[in-house]
Parts: sequence; structure tokens; C-alpha cells
Amino acid sequence: MNAASGQEPVRRLFFALWPDADTAGVLQARAQQAHDACGGRVMRLDTLHLTLAFLGAVGGRRIPALRALLSAGERFGGTLVLDRFGYFRGPRIVWAGSSAPVSWLHTLHERLWADIEPIGLARPAERFRPHISLLRKVAHGTLPPWPAGGAIIWRAQRLVLVASTSQATGACYEVLGEQRLPMTPEPGR
Repeated sequence: MNAASGQEPVRRLFFALWPDADTAGVLQARAQQAHDACGGRVMRLDTLHLTLAFLGAVGGRRIPALRALLSAGERFGGTLVLDRFGYFRGPRIVWAGSSAPVSWLHTLHERLWADIEPIGLARPAERFRPHISLLRKVAHGTLPPWPAGGAIIWRAQRLVLVASTSQATGACYEVLGEQRLPMTPEPGR
């Protein structure tokens, strides 16, 4: 509780897959290519991620239960092939994503929300659209082609709980906890 106001402090939270340094570096290079074509603000290297569950403003008393989810439940990471740019018109965001459905990623999203909802947090109504934001505040959505033969192969194995705060230079992220995910078992094994 905030003694002065009598209110519990809240933090803006989300669960995400966090790329390794090499993958983040290649993603930032793609962000620069997209920036050269359509402008906007390039996301900083330390903020590149794929959001699995955006929780919004959450009271501090729920953080220990959310952190505990990182050591509970059967979850798997997997290989993600990033091979296309996309554009969200409303928020004016250019993103990187996969041109094919990624079943393990949707399973991970569903299992994570199945663990979050009993804590008392509601799943957003919007459908899950996996992407990695590369640019913000883009003036137009005329995207460059993805470089031929330049798919990014990401072995996504780091699930994190993150608190976000706004700064003059953009969002600042604090990792509150993390889980190393084993790779999705291959069919037939």
C-alpha cells in the first residue's frame, strides 16, 4: 500500500520471449532496413521481445504469484522463423514475424494464460498476433521486402516477466523473473 494515498502500487507488466544477443542483433539490423524505407523510431536492442501475455497495470501484491509461474507448469520454447515485415496501422508499428503459423508458440501462449487467469487477471479480448516490434511512430506503412534468403532462425527459450516504465527515450524494461524453456519435443520422439 502507498501510505500517502492508501492505494497499492501498480506496475505495468507483461510476459515475453526474450531473444539471445545474436538474434537481437540481427533483428536490430532488420529494424534499420525497415527504418530506411519508412522512417519511425527504431526500437533499442535491449527492448526487442515477443510479448506472450500483456497484463497491463498490476498491483504489486500479485507480482510474487506471477513470478512463481516461471517455475510452474509445463512449457516449451521452440524455433521461430522470422521472415516478414508487418505493419499495425493504428499504433503505427512495423514488426517482424513469421509468415507461417507457429503451433508451439500458440500452445505456449494458451498455457501461460491458463496459469495467469486463476491469479485474477483477465485475458485480453484481442487475438494473439505474435510479432516483434521493430519501429514505432512510423509515418507510413510502405514496407520494404524482407531480404531474400534472410530468414531469422530464433531458438526461443527465455520466458521473462517484465515491468515497463515510460521514459523520455522510450520504454525502460526491468526483468522481474525468467524461466529457461526446453525446446518443443519433435513429433514422434
